[in-house]
Amino acid sequence: MLEKKERRAVFSDLLTEYLYVLIPFVLLLMVKGYMGVWVEIILSPDWSLASCIIFGQITTKVSKAIAAPGLKASPEFFGLYTAKRFFLVVIALLFYFGMLVKPTQGLGWAQLILFAVAARFHFTDGVATYLLLRRK
Repeated sequence: MLEKKERRAVFSDLLTEYLYVLIPFVLLLMVKGYMGVWVEIILSPDWSLASCIIFGQITTKVSKAIAAPGLKASPEFFGLYTAKRFFLVVIALLFYFGMLVKPTQGLGWAQLILFAVAARFHFTDGVATYLLLRRK
């Protein structure tokens, strides 16, 4: 278990990384809000593309931690983890292509939910990566 100070440091590090993901979306919200075209925020395929990138980054981060010398991890569990994250990358890409081909509000809201899931995994997998690296 992490001490409070260590937990805050890990969260701060993960939040710093995530803020760089959010900057373009804050600008998107500001510009589209100023222009009064709120529906275009939901219909933007950028949400799906960002989800894909986040899922790919967290998979890479955990993979590097697992591959660190001196760390023993179950290949079966790691294989399942990788398969699930790769599946989410593919789902995010399907949403992205769907939004490019035929954007709908339903698909737009679904991609926003996927983006929220990606955000959650950014933090939970980030903490898991930290704990893995701390174990070695």
